[in-house]
Amino acid sequence: MILVTPGPGEGAAGRVVAAMAALGHQVTPADALARGDEPVTLVVHDGPFIFNFAATVASLGRRPFRVLMLSRLGAHPDARAASLQRLWRLEEHVRGGGAPTLTLRLAPVLGPDTPLWNKLRTQPSLPRGGRTQLNPVAECDVIETVSRALADGTPWSGWYEVAGPRVWTLAELRMLAAGGGSGGVPGAWEPAKEEMLEHRLAESGPWCERFALTPTAIEDAVGQEVRT
Repeated sequence: MILVTPGPGEGAAGRVVAAMAALGHQVTPADALARGDEPVTLVVHDGPFIFNFAATVASLGRRPFRVLMLSRLGAHPDARAASLQRLWRLEEHVRGGGAPTLTLRLAPVLGPDTPLWNKLRTQPSLPRGGRTQLNPVAECDVIETVSRALADGTPWSGWYEVAGPRVWTLAELRMLAAGGGSGGVPGAWEPAKEEMLEHRLAESGPWCERFALTPTAIEDAVGQEVRT
């Protein structure tokens, strides 16, 4: 499978693309795509680049393609966070292109060495006293979802909240991370705190049913060191 990206990925979306490359998928920038007629998947995500969707599609020529939109929970035209408004506009821009499109809105992603988990390990101060409620998702489940989507030959459509079924507060997640040293990846609020403050409780059922997944418990996803 050839994955075409408009620019370098950051955050969880960038790690997902890197994971697909590690699994054997060819990942290439649109301007470096070799000529041919093999179908491709255009992977769209937020990033520090100016994305011209029409130009990227034009660069594909007559090649058949579909679009994987890696978005985040909270994307909405009325979001307070400018990043979420930008993601919504990007989603709409892509959907308006008419190609088969699958949109995945990622919840905060946790794994044994993700930026958010390493940030929580430092026991940082929390907004709203840690009462903010989240539906974090295991990074391994996000990677598996995209892997299964790429292997799916049926026409893509719709959007899904890729979010775990359990509701956690930020304070509970910080407590879970207590006692662990920082990992190899620098800690960071991923997504940004202002985005997490806008999160509403997500519905994991449609995502799990569509991709035949049983979500990994966050306690398991972040590693042995937090089990009691």
